[in-house]
Amino acid sequence: MGVQIPRKKKRVGLLSLLYRLNRLMPLSNRQKLKLYLDFEWIFDRMAMEASFKHYSPEEHPHRRFANRFLLRHLAPHMQVLDLGCAKGDMADLLARHVGRVVGVDHDAAAIAHATQRYQRPNLSFRHGDALQYLRDCGERFDVLVLSHILEHLDEPEAFLKQFSQHFTWFYIELPDFDKSYLNHYRLDLGSSLVYSDDDHVSEFDRHELHGLLERTGLEVVDAEYRFGLQRLWCRRATGPALQ
Repeated sequence: MGVQIPRKKKRVGLLSLLYRLNRLMPLSNRQKLKLYLDFEWIFDRMAMEASFKHYSPEEHPHRRFANRFLLRHLAPHMQVLDLGCAKGDMADLLARHVGRVVGVDHDAAAIAHATQRYQRPNLSFRHGDALQYLRDCGERFDVLVLSHILEHLDEPEAFLKQFSQHFTWFYIELPDFDKSYLNHYRLDLGSSLVYSDDDHVSEFDRHELHGLLERTGLEVVDAEYRFGLQRLWCRRATGPALQ
């Protein structure tokens, strides 16, 4: 939902001051552009970190819109594996709408936190490797949740191929490199501040991500691009759809 605002706006004192400083700085337009892009990156990052302290996990806009997107596709009978579940916030929200959720993560402290905080009869958490868990448990899951996972991996294509035969549905969420034209300015200028988190090794644009999914045998059924994020609901192309 957007907003309606008066045609005549209040004067922004800080902006006026910065315009004056801009005229005085002995820099080329290229240098100024790169500088302002760096400032934008820094303040965007700080604002995002502050937002997660301001909102609860349930009320943060990222999660509210992710939940709205997911609920269009989840069904009460579904069995869900949340890979990289961290402290279990998303797994707990999913467990309110599906038959069963298992959260798996390599971080033992995060799993301990999740196990203590979130207790539902249809929700459990496991510490370890998700693929090994699937091999050991011998159980069937319908949906694999990959929320902010692929951008951390050195070989995301090989990773997806390992899991593609174990699930029918895939929910993928990660940063959207095409969230604005600013990242493309950064590429043109050779800026090093062109990522959204320190431990990311890939920042996917939309075309690149769709190509990756196609190569791993996944078909995009639904997609949403909001708040700088890509959200995709995918189906294993070679498998039957769930009824």
